[in-house]
Amino acid sequence: MRLAATSAAIACLALIVPAAAQANLAEAQGRASATIIKPLSARPLQDLSFGTLTVGKSAGGEVRVSSSASQADYSGTVTPACGSLGGCQPHPALFAVTGEADRSYRVQLPGTIQARGSDSGQELAVSELEMRSQNQASQGWRGTLDAQGRDEFAIGGVLHVPAATRPDTFRAELAISVFYD
Repeated sequence: MRLAATSAAIACLALIVPAAAQANLAEAQGRASATIIKPLSARPLQDLSFGTLTVGKSAGGEVRVSSSASQADYSGTVTPACGSLGGCQPHPALFAVTGEADRSYRVQLPGTIQARGSDSGQELAVSELEMRSQNQASQGWRGTLDAQGRDEFAIGGVLHVPAATRPDTFRAELAISVFYD
């Protein structure tokens, strides 16, 4: 009899445990959502140019092109070799950006790029790259798209020219990334 009573107690316990576990079960429903916006795109309008210049034989220098002006600052023995001719004047790079209206974006630039001479293969460093948005009042790495989803931004930087650099045409690729903030 004892075995039958124990079996009956185990059977009752087996029925009670799932009922107790279900009493502590809570159910809820959450939501998943997504917002689709216009893709962000950037296209170049004008390349960064340090102009046409000369450099001394015993000392080098730098050319600084600001992202906020079409003028350049020269230091050391680097001097402009271009009068008022438009084709050899320094100027910042210019990019057009389009995307979702009234959204902010960020521009990522490399720290330094190397401009290589097409004849000599010599490299000149371009550093201190900076960006300025047309729709943003201050200089920085951010911009804001207007009500039509447009903006333009300029990029300037510093070209380092060593002493006695041979005459050549120097070019560099300026890779940028533009993404929503």
